[in-house]
Amino acid sequence: MAMPAEAPSTSVKRVAIVVSSRDAVDWLSVSFIADIVARRHRVMCIAPEFSDAEAEALEAMGAEHQTFVVEPEGLRLLSAWKAISALKAILAEWSPHVVVGVGSKPMVYAVLAAKALGTERVVTFIDGLPAHGFDGSTSPGELPAWRYGQILDGADAAIFCNRDDASLLSELGLLPTDLPVTIVPGLGIDLGRSGLIALPELSSGLVFLMSGALDRRKGVIEYCQAAQALRERSPNSRFLLAGARVEGPHGVDLEELTGDGAAIEYLGPSDDIRSALAQCHVFVCPSHAEGMPRSLLEAMAAGRPIITTNVAGCRDTVDERVNGCLVAPRDALSLEEAIASFLKRPDLIPAMARASRAKAERFCDARDINQSLFPVLGLD
Repeated sequence: MAMPAEAPSTSVKRVAIVVSSRDAVDWLSVSFIADIVARRHRVMCIAPEFSDAEAEALEAMGAEHQTFVVEPEGLRLLSAWKAISALKAILAEWSPHVVVGVGSKPMVYAVLAAKALGTERVVTFIDGLPAHGFDGSTSPGELPAWRYGQILDGADAAIFCNRDDASLLSELGLLPTDLPVTIVPGLGIDLGRSGLIALPELSSGLVFLMSGALDRRKGVIEYCQAAQALRERSPNSRFLLAGARVEGPHGVDLEELTGDGAAIEYLGPSDDIRSALAQCHVFVCPSHAEGMPRSLLEAMAAGRPIITTNVAGCRDTVDERVNGCLVAPRDALSLEEAIASFLKRPDLIPAMARASRAKAERFCDARDINQSLFPVLGLD
């Protein structure tokens, strides 16, 4: 719970990070919050809810936490007003110097609440845009284009997880030309804790892994179709799937994917991705759209070749045929051909595995990312 606010200090800053409950796990699993606290600043993480484990993790880091109510109606006027009012009350009591809004609705709530209070610095962290690039109708949980314009107009700085998303908003005239923009590959990976994982033996057949929510937008259907098509050609190969079930129109029927004769082996929710990575030779991420998938960064850090889609965020993780390959989104045949290329040349996997780890060390070391983000938050 929140501790009483102290008088503002020019040296000690209070940083409020507003996230969705879904994003809280990622923000607590990296060193960013702990590194801010290590600099003797105070951090409060705010979300609609925290699990007991997440609350304990924050306390262990020396950070605080608070919850605010978000009603299930989404961004309808009344429910949004209630959420902004609840968040505004929390921020007014704690008096942060910096407010960071992370992803979709939390960005809207954070910017509007913080600006109403005259907060010293407001930062938006845009972790991905809709797959349709605002050319189609928005799905539940997606923001319309004008909301991004509203958020960015009210921010003092913006953080993007890839250059493509920043470019798209700029082309649409939604990104103010004078707004400072920083591009980082998500929050990166603590490479000291996430070391190289030895590859399984190649002699008994290749193992492929997809880890992500069982959501059609993640490419689950294409992965299952490709696995089914390859099963007869390579009976010794295995196709693993780890991820939590998803309700709603984008959810996938797990029983249909794993029924009699299915090629997929379901591992359950992906709570421990490194354990799953230890079982595979190649990591597959056929997502339709991402900001910067943390699962891909984890796979690179573990030293796994990658097959992923040629879309914003995902494409940044692959050096073609060096540490993996890119496929067309929503294209099971393209994915099938990419997987088959590994089946034909398994001898290339060890070199590609080393290349993935080397790329991770250049691309997504959390220490480097933290150093670039501290000035954005005014903590340098």
